[in-house]
Amino acid sequence: MENKGKFESALYGVAPRIRDILKKLPAVVKQNAEEIRLRCELPVALTVGGETVFVLENGQISFSVTNNVLTAKKEDIDESFKLLCKSSVYAHSEELKNGFIMMNGGHRAGVCGTLLSGGTMNNVSSLNIRIAREIFGAANDIARRYKGGGLLIAGPPGIGKTTVLRDLIRQLSDGLCGKTYRVAVIDSRGEISGSSGGKTENDLGANSDVLLTADKALGLEIAVRTMFPDIAVFDEIGTQAELVRVRESFCAGVSVITTAHIGSAADILKREVTASLVKSGAISEIAVLPQLHGGTIRFINTKELISGVAV
Repeated sequence: MENKGKFESALYGVAPRIRDILKKLPAVVKQNAEEIRLRCELPVALTVGGETVFVLENGQISFSVTNNVLTAKKEDIDESFKLLCKSSVYAHSEELKNGFIMMNGGHRAGVCGTLLSGGTMNNVSSLNIRIAREIFGAANDIARRYKGGGLLIAGPPGIGKTTVLRDLIRQLSDGLCGKTYRVAVIDSRGEISGSSGGKTENDLGANSDVLLTADKALGLEIAVRTMFPDIAVFDEIGTQAELVRVRESFCAGVSVITTAHIGSAADILKREVTASLVKSGAISEIAVLPQLHGGTIRFINTKELISGVAV
């Protein structure tokens, strides 16, 4: 599915009044849209190419707030939240504890409001629908360089780490990196695979297995033990439990590829979990993605980073 179709497939989670206007957006906007942001009594905004644009009532966009900007009413937010939850907030309580709702097609909706005990969300005030975009070739620079071993893909939030990771999985699994790797994908939010009803909607290649679980540490253990992969992949390492499983996978002969939020290369050793990951020996190289506007991927050897050669 092209990215224009990806955008439209996420609109089921938007209130009809706003959805009908979003459908009128120019094709180039739909093709490049990354987020749909709905805020109570505030303008409807999109993130396009890393920039914020506002939706107008006629289905066009503006880089500034104008008189005819489309505003999300409280009833639009409530109806969108209901559609995203498919009328069952309880069914999404575990996700809501972490501030998001998994959507069909690998999209994800961030939710802000009043989070109550048990994962119940009241008084929803804003929604951020992140469009799951496939960009074939996004990982070409990494794929050409990859010769096996552990890899950390790092960069600031919203830079495209998941998009790059998804394309790298496809290339590894399809044998485009020198050999055909068996890849186990631990997908905690359905965002990598776009899985729905047992079907993987995103292209992860011919030799990958997907395990959907919110518990990435447990998922990594199960995948290594039962699927015998060459490489285990998951998004956003963030806990000590995940770090322990990465070390165990490394000792079992399984390479791990994951991502991490960092502001710059210098922050890798400042953040506890990434510093421990690098020092564990399970990661041999780090690919630091450039900022949105220009730049190239910076590759850092972990031994050089620890020794202070690469900063």
